[in-house]
Amino acid sequence: MQTALVRRGAVAASAVSLALLLAACGGEDGTKDSKGDKAGGEGTKQSAPAKTQAELDKLIFAKTDLKGYEVEAPTLAELKDAKAATADKKECATLNEALVVGAPGPEGAFAARKVGHSPGTPEKATGTIEEKTEAAIQAINNVTVNLLSMGSYADGDTAGKAMADLKKSAESCASGFTSTVATRKTEYTKVAPASYTGGDEALAYTVTMDLDGEPMESRLVVVRQGTEILTTYSVKFSGGAPTSSKDLLDAQLKKLG
Repeated sequence: MQTALVRRGAVAASAVSLALLLAACGGEDGTKDSKGDKAGGEGTKQSAPAKTQAELDKLIFAKTDLKGYEVEAPTLAELKDAKAATADKKECATLNEALVVGAPGPEGAFAARKVGHSPGTPEKATGTIEEKTEAAIQAINNVTVNLLSMGSYADGDTAGKAMADLKKSAESCASGFTSTVATRKTEYTKVAPASYTGGDEALAYTVTMDLDGEPMESRLVVVRQGTEILTTYSVKFSGGAPTSSKDLLDAQLKKLG
């Protein structure tokens, strides 16, 4: 049983490395490279000017914002390959971008954090060495890991267009697609609408991937507030349904103001 748990946790961690840890593209200052302009769509009301990189770095979720979470910034090694991420279907490119990068469309300033519930203190578990080891593995496997990202856009029209493009892409790719980050491939087999209410508009999806021949559920939530778009992509190490990111997103929206 322990061997199976270790293997499942390691495989899940591999998926997290693909879609979470290799989760944002940018230069050494942590800002994201421009992906180019897209044609404008239906207008949305601009409620505030775009944030600067310095402002986003102060506004992105921190460990002190909500109890029970561990927070870490992605490293340069984790960031370097996502820039070239591709989808095997053209219509899935925007959805793939949201899953791998975090913020869809031509945002300017960008910030990202890896956020997860603390697994507790399994070292305090009682029993045999084997029982303590299994308790530690169970604690880790029960953790949901989130990539939280925040992109600031030139105006509300641009942010709104990015949301519309994402919705269209997700609808077109409901039956799945294959994503490639560097030389590693992830096969997404199903994209289904989910629910989240918050911000000026929100999109949420349950995304199923094929992981080592087994289905693994992940969750994507994308929220626009003014000229900013917040994204959480969540995976549970054990492969079960990830814990809701609502409290995390609600805290980030509150901090954004």
